[in-house]
Amino acid sequence: MKRKLLVVLILISFTTQAQHTIKGEMHPVENYPWILLYKLQGAKQDFIAYDSIKEGAFEITIPKNASSGIYRLIYDNQSQLFVDVIYDNEDIEFNFHPKHPNSLVQFSKSKNNKLYFDYLRAIAEPQRALDSLQIDYFKPNANGAIGILYQKRYDRIQTVQNHFEEQSQGTLAYHFIKSSARYNPSSPLKKPEDYLKETQEHFFDHIDFNSAELDNSTFKHDKINDFIFYLNRADDSETQARLRKDAIDHVLEKVKTNRTLSQEVLESLLINFAKREDVAMTNFVLNHYLRLPKELQDAGFINDVKGQLRTALGNIAPNILWEENGQQKTLHKLSGYSNYLVIFWSSGCSHCLKELPLLKDYLKDKPHIDVIAVGLEDEQSTVNWEKVITNYPKWTHIYGKDKWKNKFANAYGVSSTPSLYLLDPQKLILSKPDDVKELKAFFNRK
Repeated sequence: MKRKLLVVLILISFTTQAQHTIKGEMHPVENYPWILLYKLQGAKQDFIAYDSIKEGAFEITIPKNASSGIYRLIYDNQSQLFVDVIYDNEDIEFNFHPKHPNSLVQFSKSKNNKLYFDYLRAIAEPQRALDSLQIDYFKPNANGAIGILYQKRYDRIQTVQNHFEEQSQGTLAYHFIKSSARYNPSSPLKKPEDYLKETQEHFFDHIDFNSAELDNSTFKHDKINDFIFYLNRADDSETQARLRKDAIDHVLEKVKTNRTLSQEVLESLLINFAKREDVAMTNFVLNHYLRLPKELQDAGFINDVKGQLRTALGNIAPNILWEENGQQKTLHKLSGYSNYLVIFWSSGCSHCLKELPLLKDYLKDKPHIDVIAVGLEDEQSTVNWEKVITNYPKWTHIYGKDKWKNKFANAYGVSSTPSLYLLDPQKLILSKPDDVKELKAFFNRK
């Protein structure tokens, strides 16, 4: 009896510690060399593992301590081609079309993924039919026959939803299936504005924002972004801004009991609006962010966002001060050039060391552009910086003390190097090219 019990315990231990794999095959085979696996968590993704793709096939072993949730397999980052899968301690096998990865995917192993993707396919057609009937019902000549057909489609959607919720009970897929349920009015509505209002009011009916099962995914964030950016749109900018502010307030009220999610949502929105250089919306969201408990506020992040606002196109570039031959110099008082190019770089940045020679070559016949190069360095890299700058004698070189904590880098919101800022004679920011190629493109458009 003891021996039997020992065998059972060994088998249980082996089962709980066994590593699982994700196997995939492309049909048709395309020439992608690598595939990378990321774990999704809210708006963030953490790298887990990778594999080479051979003849369209790959296999990745998932770490033993990997948590359950949605994992993303990226094989073309530039074109954003990837497959999302549900992982919950089981092997996953599938084939997919490399150009249409999430719509043309078939799972041969993984109960969770079979259930979820079968659900998505089963619900899609009756939902499209229902949407089409609702659009027809908006028309002046719509009759009662549409209402009858609408009711049949509505009942069909309810049947499909209930079926897959029952089939997926006890699986991780259940939480995604339940939360994916779309709100539909039980009867078609005559006015588009009534339909939109009702849809907005009930958009989050099926989502539990405190659900731990949805945390390791982008699900909550995707729904929130759909609500803010797609369900609340207008043609004129003033109405658009008002709708988005109302939508953000609505979302924050919905997620207020989940402080971590509130923080993530606000940080994601700040990144989004700051990247668009939408100063008004960034400030609106920033005011919400600053109301969070202090322990949830990231001072460095806030500074980066404020820096991006300060360097929005059309703004005057933050001033830079330095000493040259015993004299105090400032960016704002420089004169005599048609353009000024401020570049933040580092002698320890390999990408910088590749870009700087390209920039020097491009500017060799452009004497109207004055370069102010701020080297973000620390004590260990100072000697190397002094050596590198000798290759660029025509540029103004400024030693950026304290590297990432440098006050000028912080004023510009610099978070990566190289960072370029093209200015006009009045020091207004004209462009923020990512590299020399984009700088060339700017001048070619003029």
